[in-house]
Amino acid sequence: MTDPQDPTGGASGDPAGRDPAGPDPDRVPTQAELDAEDLAALERSSRDRDLAALYPARPGDPGPPPDALAVHARLAWWGAAVIGLVLTIYGFFNLGTITDDLRGRLLEGVVADPANSAPESEVDTLAGFFPPFMLAMIVVVLAIEYACLVAAATQHSRHLRNFFLAAVVVHLLCIPVGVDLLFRYPDVSSSMVVLSYVQFGLLVVAALCTLRRPVNQWLPESTRMKPTRVMRGR
Repeated sequence: MTDPQDPTGGASGDPAGRDPAGPDPDRVPTQAELDAEDLAALERSSRDRDLAALYPARPGDPGPPPDALAVHARLAWWGAAVIGLVLTIYGFFNLGTITDDLRGRLLEGVVADPANSAPESEVDTLAGFFPPFMLAMIVVVLAIEYACLVAAATQHSRHLRNFFLAAVVVHLLCIPVGVDLLFRYPDVSSSMVVLSYVQFGLLVVAALCTLRRPVNQWLPESTRMKPTRVMRGR
C-alpha cells in the first residue's frame, strides 16, 4: 500500500525514502579521501600559524607600562638631557674659544702629518663648522630619544623602543668624539669632560632599563622577518 504523502508512490527504489542524489551518511570514506582531508587540515593549520607569527594579535588592553619603561628609563634620560643642555649652553657661550682651540689643533696636525690631515686651506672652515654643528646635534638627538621613549610607552610599540635604543647607541658613539673636539682643551673647564661621561653612563642606564624583562614581556611580540620562514614559504 502506497504512502499518500509520497508523490512518487515509492517508485524511486529507495526503501528508506532518502534522496538518491544526496550523500549517504552510512558510506565509509576511502583512505585516499581521508588522506586528502588530513593534508588539507595540516596546510590550513600551518598557514594559520605562519600568519599568526607574522601578524600577532594586538592585545586590546596591555595594561599600564612597567615602571622600568615609564619611570626608571625616563628619570635616567632626564638626567642625561639636563647634562646635555648644560654642555650645549656652555659650548655656545664659549664657542669662540673652542673654535680657536680646534683650529690650533688642526694646524698642529697639518704640520706634524700633512699627508693624513686636512688641507691648511680648509682648517678655518672645519674649525668653524664642527663645534656649532656638534653642539646643536646634542639637542637634536636628545629630542629624538625623548620622542621614541615616550611613544614606546604610550603607543605600546616595540619598534619605537628599538628606535630609542638605536638613537642612544649613536649618541654614545658620538660622546667620546665630541668630548675630544669640544672640551678637551687647557682653557676649557675639565668639568665638561666629567659631565659628558656622566651623561654617557646615564644613557646606558636608560637603555638597559628599556631592555629589562618586564618591558619585553609587556611590549608586543616582535614581527621581524625570519629567513627560515621565508625559505619555507617558497
